[in-house]
Amino acid sequence: MKIAVAIEHFNPMEGGAERSTAETVKELVSRGHDVTLLTGSAKQDTVPTGAKLLSMSDHKSSGAGRLVRYSRWANHQLDSNNFDTSLSITMAVAARVLQPRGGTVRETLERNIALRKGALKQKWKRWMINLNAKQRALLHFEHKHLQDETRVKTIVALSEYVVEQLRIHYNVSDDRIAVIPNAATMPDVTDDLKNQWRNTIRHQYDIPNDATGVYLYAAQNPKLKGFSTILKAVQILKDQGENPLVLLAGRYGYKDQEAAANMGIRDNLRFVGETSQMPTLYAAADVTVLPSFYDPSSKVIIESLMMGRPAISSGFNGASDFIAPDDGHIPNRGYVVNDPSDAPAWAKAMSDIVKNDNYQPFAAATVGLRDQLTMKHHVDQLEKVLEAAIS
Repeated sequence: MKIAVAIEHFNPMEGGAERSTAETVKELVSRGHDVTLLTGSAKQDTVPTGAKLLSMSDHKSSGAGRLVRYSRWANHQLDSNNFDTSLSITMAVAARVLQPRGGTVRETLERNIALRKGALKQKWKRWMINLNAKQRALLHFEHKHLQDETRVKTIVALSEYVVEQLRIHYNVSDDRIAVIPNAATMPDVTDDLKNQWRNTIRHQYDIPNDATGVYLYAAQNPKLKGFSTILKAVQILKDQGENPLVLLAGRYGYKDQEAAANMGIRDNLRFVGETSQMPTLYAAADVTVLPSFYDPSSKVIIESLMMGRPAISSGFNGASDFIAPDDGHIPNRGYVVNDPSDAPAWAKAMSDIVKNDNYQPFAAATVGLRDQLTMKHHVDQLEKVLEAAIS
């Protein structure tokens, strides 16, 4: 198939959506498809080998005007290049198949408002969003393209949470939605190598042998992913006489370390920072924790389960479907704490999960899940949807 893939900006080093798009394109190319990226900005050296690039510009910029120009440009490319089928990661482009990896814009904004404490702060945030021209443009395109059944044949949802968003915010009918769970790429390694990584990382970060639990928290946007909840939960556990240790991967600043010190828990944290060695961190941890205020389907949770590590996440993370499957025949692989701000509940879950009677069944339940979460499996399903949407 001759496939167009539209994404507003393309740099796989910058974010999960771009990285997942790169992995999808790479997999489609490996199957013999002719894939062209339609992007507002990208550099040729970031494009997967074998794929083509049509870029509106070499330079990344934001703003409502730029978004509108990109939308017009990309839709024109779809109409004039005789593609067999098309996939858009952004709501700004009316491809045959929409795959909003960030979920709906409407839900994203609502959850950002929910982050603010107090009615006045939430009202202020809502007012600021209404004044933001780019957010208004995104909402306009989202509403327009989700309702356009002529151009947009199928919306691919990464989780049941995204399906819920499409139903509630836009009344999208179920027959236009295809649920294809999010996926990830993790090395398939032996237990011996995992243990080797575990010992190396624990030694490198001076993790004490008497730690009552070693947890991994990874986020590029710590505020949205519940970093403050993790700090409070660790403080609660420490006050209860436990000795938790949290590895923190992602973007953090001095203020984050200062906050931990002021709470008396600095010694319970290891600030890893941004890293390309996530597989070794999963191996080093007992459990991955992510009290996300919004996540259509977190790769961090998926990667953790692929590496055989149980997880705890919130009711606002679509990947929680894999932690607590809505199927009485499939055992849980951790805990889902619905409220990402409920620090006492998170502390209890973090304490309970590492107890041997709880931990072993959760860890055992991850066995065999890996193949369901690979990018190959994801593209197997996506390929069928793209074929069905051929003009």
